[in-house]
Amino acid sequence: MRHPHTQSLLDHWRAARGEALAPAKASIEPRAIKAHLAFSFLLKRDAGGKFSFVLAGTGMCDLFGEELRGKSFAHLWAEPSRNAASTSLNRVMNLAVPTVALCVAETEDQRPMPGEVMLLPYADERGETTYILGHFQPLEPLSRLAGRKLVRMRMTANAILTGDQASPSAVAFSEDKRKTAKHLKVVSSR
Repeated sequence: MRHPHTQSLLDHWRAARGEALAPAKASIEPRAIKAHLAFSFLLKRDAGGKFSFVLAGTGMCDLFGEELRGKSFAHLWAEPSRNAASTSLNRVMNLAVPTVALCVAETEDQRPMPGEVMLLPYADERGETTYILGHFQPLEPLSRLAGRKLVRMRMTANAILTGDQASPSAVAFSEDKRKTAKHLKVVSSR
């Protein structure tokens, strides 16, 4: 992660998670993450596997020049990056692991705005990870956009983040608490 703001949101998620696979959506306390709210969003996976915005902060909506609620998350990504974005979302949901993606958002006239997109799994009332709390963190001053709106993002890199704050860099097998099948879990630390 390149920005301390992104790291602080991950630290909050880790604390809320405790020993659970993913924290409950009901545990999201807006006052606890108030510094992140403007550029945060909540996604939900529907029965067809599509991820749509349930909520989006005013900063996010202003950056993209539209109300994002009800829209597909994929529509923010340029065509070549949609598959990577979809893969990241499915990884967060299926493995209940946080993910961060580096991206370059662009205006219509291709003015770039580098950023980080954090995706954090949250569980519904049945304990299933069907929600993702996301956050877009611009990595340069927004004044560089000179009032222009972002129209698409291009993913440049993405990584799975460990849910454990002090774990060593390693690849380990971990039993999924919801299933009996084993999954490969990539674990990294700073």
